[in-house]
Amino acid sequence: MADITANQAPNSHTPDSDEDDDAAHQVWTMRDLRILHELQKPVAVVVSGVYEDPHSAEGLQDISRVIFQNAECKKQFGLPRSRAEFVEIHKSYSETERQMQRAWILKATQGGSSHQSWMNFSNFLRPLFQGVTADGPNFICRFDSKAIRVRTLPTQVESALMHVAELDGSVTDLRVAAIHSRNPLHTFLFNSCGVLLNANASALQAFAHSHAGDAGGTGLILKTLFEEGVYPGGEEEAQSAYDDAMNAVFSLQLECHRHTQAHKSKKDGSTKWSMIEMWPMLDPVDASPAVLVKRHNITQQKHIELQLTAHQDALQKQNQELEQDSFALHEQQLRLQEEAQSLTQRLEVILHDKFQHRKHGFDSDTPIDKTLTFLQGVIGGKVPPVEMALDLFNILSESDTNLRQPVGLEDQLLQARSIDSEVGQSMLQLLQGSARGCALVPDRQGSSMSASLTNRNLTLPAGAARPYWMDNSYPTEQDGSFVPPTLTTSIEKMLLDAENNWQFDVFAFAEATPGVTLALLTFHFYKISGCISHFGLDPVKLWRYLQRVESGYQMQNPYHNSIHVASVVQMTHMLLCHGGIMQSKALSNIQLLSAYWSAAVHDFEHGGVNNDFLIKTAHPLAITYNDQSPLENHHLAAAVRLMFDPDLSYLPMSVVRSDNMLVLRSTCINMVLGTDMKKHFDIVSRFQAAFKRTPPSSAAEPSLQSASASPVQDWESIKAEDKTLVHQMVLKCADIGHLAAGLHTHKRWALQLEEEFFRQGDKEKECCLTVSPLMDRTLQGGMTRSQIGFFNIVGTPMFKAMVDLFPDAQPMLDGVIANLRQWEQSAEQAAKTS
Repeated sequence: MADITANQAPNSHTPDSDEDDDAAHQVWTMRDLRILHELQKPVAVVVSGVYEDPHSAEGLQDISRVIFQNAECKKQFGLPRSRAEFVEIHKSYSETERQMQRAWILKATQGGSSHQSWMNFSNFLRPLFQGVTADGPNFICRFDSKAIRVRTLPTQVESALMHVAELDGSVTDLRVAAIHSRNPLHTFLFNSCGVLLNANASALQAFAHSHAGDAGGTGLILKTLFEEGVYPGGEEEAQSAYDDAMNAVFSLQLECHRHTQAHKSKKDGSTKWSMIEMWPMLDPVDASPAVLVKRHNITQQKHIELQLTAHQDALQKQNQELEQDSFALHEQQLRLQEEAQSLTQRLEVILHDKFQHRKHGFDSDTPIDKTLTFLQGVIGGKVPPVEMALDLFNILSESDTNLRQPVGLEDQLLQARSIDSEVGQSMLQLLQGSARGCALVPDRQGSSMSASLTNRNLTLPAGAARPYWMDNSYPTEQDGSFVPPTLTTSIEKMLLDAENNWQFDVFAFAEATPGVTLALLTFHFYKISGCISHFGLDPVKLWRYLQRVESGYQMQNPYHNSIHVASVVQMTHMLLCHGGIMQSKALSNIQLLSAYWSAAVHDFEHGGVNNDFLIKTAHPLAITYNDQSPLENHHLAAAVRLMFDPDLSYLPMSVVRSDNMLVLRSTCINMVLGTDMKKHFDIVSRFQAAFKRTPPSSAAEPSLQSASASPVQDWESIKAEDKTLVHQMVLKCADIGHLAAGLHTHKRWALQLEEEFFRQGDKEKECCLTVSPLMDRTLQGGMTRSQIGFFNIVGTPMFKAMVDLFPDAQPMLDGVIANLRQWEQSAEQAAKTS
């Protein structure tokens, strides 16, 4: 048989090609085949093929046709069936049966000599001959098959199989064939009374090894296999096991019954284990019920199972003291599932990081990065290409080259085909600023941003009970464990979730804690981190201070409000306590206190417009800070100014008058000022350079790939300036942490930021300014159009750099990649429908 395609004859040859064939490949003519009539055994010559069939579920169609049968074959099996009859019967076979037949035909065709096999009589012959029917006899018989070549037409030679049926097999042959077709190793065949009908040689040899006095197996009955086992209940348990097995096989007709038994080794007396497997079948001789039995040694497997069981019992015993309820077990299962899912996501991250530049056409390497890459190749013993050296020379020779900004940032964003023009302008304004050279437009109200942010009181829904900590009558207790006492059980559960969840639902928490979301969450982290007790903070004044800070955020801002800041505080906590940062001792205790404070005030008194708007309108904040990060400078200064109020000064004098105060203030300034996106590439580039992998030695395989950060073993040896980069990266990642949030939460933040941008665009129109890119609500789409670009250029590289240094933060990066995939899928669908 040979596989062929549709509309092509199987293995057809011209007469000329036949003349060149080797003598071993004899070609039979139809006249030559007549000699087979003299044989007293059924002989059939069959041409088989597999054709492409687009109308079938498998895409293939098996076709076999009988081109010759001798007289004995016609007598035994009848005339050949038509092609339509063959196809109809063959369709009733399962896919597994069809695949087995194809494999068998292929094997028989490839053999140079006769191929002998035991086949099911009905399954093999019924599609070919009219005399073999479904209700006729069905048994195992032997077929001797040989591949031949037959000239079926004057100009065509086909490959075929000549089958000779051996219908007169002995009882032993039939049973051996039945056993062999199921399993050839250590196999017995018993009748329904447990009497041995047949056994293959390996099975008898195994039995003889354990019964030296009965090598022939004549005394073997099925029950003997069960009696060999060692049972705690003795003979009664052995009898019960035997009865259960016979019932399962002959009464219940289970597909397979398995029984495990222990027995003593006659060699050394050790305990061995065996598995008895039993399959019901019919005796091929008289079709009476029988059972096929296989016994094999599972001692090694059993010992491993026992060791695992003992180990598991020991672990369970240790965990009993820790696992107090089913909730803890459920949490453990969720963590295991997340770890398993993270394997695929980590691979996606690696592939994304490797190919994102090629896919999106953006090169984020700064001149410093390119220089380090060049030097790494030289140190590794590899001579970099001349073109690379010339490019680097030209870049560094330019007088306006920014060493910490991607090369050609403006050209890449504005001229790249893969980035929409307006999206590129928006990204450029975000990362570089576009206010230079713009006319200054005075603020129409002539007042500073903070003038509109009066020391207002928080409001509650009508009829709601007013918690006493919102009044001025605070308790006088200075106990470090003080927490406002009106917490409900549901809020306490949310606070517990906030301690451990990388995708915390901050919107649900805000709905449960109106007006105190930021203050309550920050106070909670101060408390559980030990900052209150360690530094002796005044809990009452701390609460007042946090409440005052929360009142400095305008809830009418769609994005820059206290809920956004609460999410930043929570992501900061996750990075510090679950991302491996505090565990690695990259931060001291006073810097932990600084990190929580910086996250809580990093957008204090934000007016809902960006730095570019303040600079273009000559806002008092831009004038005060000379156009240098006016918002970030104001957030810091205004929040620090509050601490001079005696009622809000929660730091003890032991901290204020110590070196810790200098560390705290320096850390907070660096972290909050670092959130200005104009400094993004400078910080990320310095971070990656500070914690890059050690360049390879000359003996190692050099690489011209950019070095990435790697975990640090000894933080004591790291310079203070480099640790500052870690502090800045923590708050930068937390500030855009919604990229790692659950999809629903992330998209809600994206839409709220888009609305805030639209509102700035409205104000720019009122000031007769050119509307900033993606901020005109009258045009199609806003900043959500730039999400893929923001992920690829800003978000993903920064989060990846952080995870390279702190692998425990991997769940954060997994969330970022998952959300990026959703934006990419949405863009692809939009492109298809447009």
